Amino acid sequence: MSAVTTLAEWLPDERHAALITSPLSLRYLCGFPIDNGVLFVTKEESFLFLRGNVLKSLPPMLLEKLMERFPKKTTDFTVKELKTEKQLLDLMIKYGAKYLYIESDKMPVADFNMYKEQLHYAEFDATDALPNELLRLRSVKTETELDAIEAAQKICDKAYERLLSNIRSGMTERQIAALLDFYLTDYGSGGAPFPTVVLSGENTAKQYLKPSDRKIREGDFVILEFGATFAGYCAKMCRTIAVGEIPLNRDNAYNAVSCAIADGLRSLRAGIGGKVADSVARSTLAAWDADKYCSSDFAHGIGLEVVEPPLVSQNSNSLLRANTVLAVHSAIIVGGKFGVKIGDMAILTEDGCIDCTKATKSLVHL
Repeated sequence: MSAVTTLAEWLPDERHAALITSPLSLRYLCGFPIDNGVLFVTKEESFLFLRGNVLKSLPPMLLEKLMERFPKKTTDFTVKELKTEKQLLDLMIKYGAKYLYIESDKMPVADFNMYKEQLHYAEFDATDALPNELLRLRSVKTETELDAIEAAQKICDKAYERLLSNIRSGMTERQIAALLDFYLTDYGSGGAPFPTVVLSGENTAKQYLKPSDRKIREGDFVILEFGATFAGYCAKMCRTIAVGEIPLNRDNAYNAVSCAIADGLRSLRAGIGGKVADSVARSTLAAWDADKYCSSDFAHGIGLEVVEPPLVSQNSNSLLRANTVLAVHSAIIVGGKFGVKIGDMAILTEDGCIDCTKATKSLVHL
């Protein structure tokens, strides 16, 4: 069943409709990028309205596929050219829809006021009902989405492996970040889902910092946190590496985090609560006497956005589902002097999880 059909079934009755306007949600529901369109969903039928300039900007093959059916019905919705918002009002009257759900978290105020004026017949639901339903749908990925996410993660792994061959003592955090960004782009990333993080030495104890002109040197930990996108979907990973020899306490701290993420990953599977894996990881840190240094929740969802539901944390109420993708991480900050962080990508299954990140979690020494 398609996401559009599922969304239509979510509507309480024929008097309710949904108006999807954000590029992110349109990308998810329709399966291709749309910068300026409207998806109107009713119990009976759904319509994708595209403005004339949008139709002209679509890739030729996609436009040809749409135009073959235009304005006939596709498998999920009828494609029409949007000439005036009155077309939406006519549809509401035709299908007897009185109440209209909107994306309250993504619709600009100016657009909301415009639709209120144009669709004066409707009563708008600007609660979080529609945003929450869209997030729920997006949390379980299709095979196509999983393929895109795995492709993005492969880009991350390749860029990291290449970086290890070129990073050296004396380089600045900023230089390393720029080099990593280049490698990610060179391997096909469609853009960074978040600014690349490179922190070294004492800066690893302040994991909110941006890369600076600090030069990495002997005895440093270096935290590398970065991501890639493919076909609009995100992946990310994090590794902590050592520059030369490091003190024993830092080696122990790294081992604690490495064991914590490994144990947490082993505990992940569909059907468990969001607290479980976080508790397992924290218990492993406690066995290393490092739980008091824990600085992050264990995981969160990832997909079209780099942070999505569900949250895997001490306070989570989520029930994990198969084909959910999680960005998994374990991190500690020791005495404000240094930090360690390791992060992978995991796809949940009924029997466990698939770790998509192939880079070793053993400590790498430059």
